[in-house]
Amino acid sequence: MSSGNLVSVILVPETEYGVKDAPLSGVTAETARFTSESLSGTPTTTQSAAIRTDRMSSGQVVTGLEVGGTLEYELSAGTYFDQMFAAAMMSQFVAAATISGTDVTLTPDGTDDQLATLTITGDFTTISADPGDVLQLVPATGSTVTVTVISVTSATELQVATAAGEAAITSVVMDVEVPSHLVIGADQQSYTFGKSYLDVQHLLTTDNHSQTYGGMLVNGFTLDATYGNICTGAFETMGNSYELEAPSYEQQIVTAGGTVNPAETQQPINSSIDIQLLTADGEAATYCTESFQLSFTNGLDPTNCIGSAAPEGYTLGTASIEVNSNIYLSDSAYDLWMFNKLTQEPVALTFILNNSQGGWAFALAAVQLSFPDPSSGGQDTQTMIEGSGTGKVGANGESSLIIYKLKGDQ
Repeated sequence: MSSGNLVSVILVPETEYGVKDAPLSGVTAETARFTSESLSGTPTTTQSAAIRTDRMSSGQVVTGLEVGGTLEYELSAGTYFDQMFAAAMMSQFVAAATISGTDVTLTPDGTDDQLATLTITGDFTTISADPGDVLQLVPATGSTVTVTVISVTSATELQVATAAGEAAITSVVMDVEVPSHLVIGADQQSYTFGKSYLDVQHLLTTDNHSQTYGGMLVNGFTLDATYGNICTGAFETMGNSYELEAPSYEQQIVTAGGTVNPAETQQPINSSIDIQLLTADGEAATYCTESFQLSFTNGLDPTNCIGSAAPEGYTLGTASIEVNSNIYLSDSAYDLWMFNKLTQEPVALTFILNNSQGGWAFALAAVQLSFPDPSSGGQDTQTMIEGSGTGKVGANGESSLIIYKLKGDQ
């Protein structure tokens, strides 16, 4: 008997595609945070068509090997998510652009509780703060404030969207930064994954039974933010090699003197209260959103070569984005979405998901939704816009998806 609680998954970046990094003494592995997983090396088989006079089957043979699977997660900050989102976006993080130690004033608008004026003694042009950008105001200690830029008034003043009821900041020395972020690229970052069963040892030894998956690429991810739930999703992986091992890859690294970092413990992000800011076309959305789902895929296509069971590698397809959202019908929701569904005029959307330990912002340059007219589902039901559609490249060639890595409180 084996427990699902005692399945461990680690990942190690590969310098050469499909090849374990060596020596193991210099390897640093990260332990995956997951709620369930389906990593597998699954053979594809073909049954023999040979005729036998005794009418018996000649059996089946392995004709291929599918390597990969999903890792379902609860979204949080942390190194594991840094690695997986970077691998999915197939790019490296753009370093944060920071104005250090400037005098900051945030003045809320008197009539709109999600609008404010941000002024500094520094110069916003040094970090190229543009409309639609996510900014963080980071103190030496205390709460970090996250805003999005609505408009640039001058080199020292911006109009920004804030969380509802954001408190004023009066002349406080803080760092102002465009957070580190990812855009869609074409850099195939591969990993070696090791899955081991910590309560299943080989022949009464301490060697854990395990599987090792090489050349693992992240084909994409899903994200689900629904009121009343933790933000969840899944990473989809695809690989090119497979090995049964005992001792496990994890044990081999430890024995050789390498490092296996334990799973991190940052608090999962709560869809109800940790999504404090949603912007649409550069302004804080005044309509109410019940749920939001994002699906991103790289369209990896396997290269299958004679003489090898598993794919030799993968070619890149179109980076595709699917968006689904349930929006309560209101005047502002009607005015924004009902006319746009007919013209397919795209809308820029940004979702900020973070808590005191950090988090993420997902910025979509141009979202096109289609949906049936809101309708009555019966007595005492809510009338909703149930939109689904795609994210496309921005009007000026901007990445159709940008993922910002947000800092928590200091």
